[in-house]
Amino acid sequence: MVTSKNTQENIGPRLLSVCPPKVADLAHRRWTLPLLAQLHQARVSGDSTGARSVGLVRRLGVGRESLRQTVEFAIAHGWICRNPGHGHPLRPELVLTESGRLLGPACDRVWRTAVLIGAVEVLGRKWSSPILRVCGSGATRFGACKAALVPLGITDRALSQTLGVLRMGGWIQRRVVDGYPPGVEYLPSERAQPLVRAIARL
Repeated sequence: MVTSKNTQENIGPRLLSVCPPKVADLAHRRWTLPLLAQLHQARVSGDSTGARSVGLVRRLGVGRESLRQTVEFAIAHGWICRNPGHGHPLRPELVLTESGRLLGPACDRVWRTAVLIGAVEVLGRKWSSPILRVCGSGATRFGACKAALVPLGITDRALSQTLGVLRMGGWIQRRVVDGYPPGVEYLPSERAQPLVRAIARL
């Protein structure tokens, strides 16, 4: 597809803020990032109860079925595995794989930040983290945000709805700009900055 010069100028450098696929993968299921954060904490502290299903259910406040699905999702992505020879077969101990250990500290940072600033529900929405990641380096037009996230599977409706929810929660600001053509830009609010910085390090 040929892109006109005007289109290139309008989208401009914002296309460079493509969201890394792993950010979208971590946000795909509500409990994936907090699960990796908790397993990182368990690894650092040596507390094996934080790596077992019962402990994870209690610490995260997640339902058993949701946890089971999240565990299978994380295993499929190669972030965690069942610790062989440890725990009951029906209640295995979970551990981070090598790639999971690389992600663990950043996931822990994002989760702790979200808890601290009251943004846990933000992380629970599939597209919130990717949108904050794309908009994090400056004001972004809808078209540029869409261009950065379409390769990851976002739809116009999902983008519009998530931007609306983020605006209602005070995490994203919307402003009308003149320019050519005139339009609307989105940028993270001051309240969202700690979370934006943490997500950028994933």
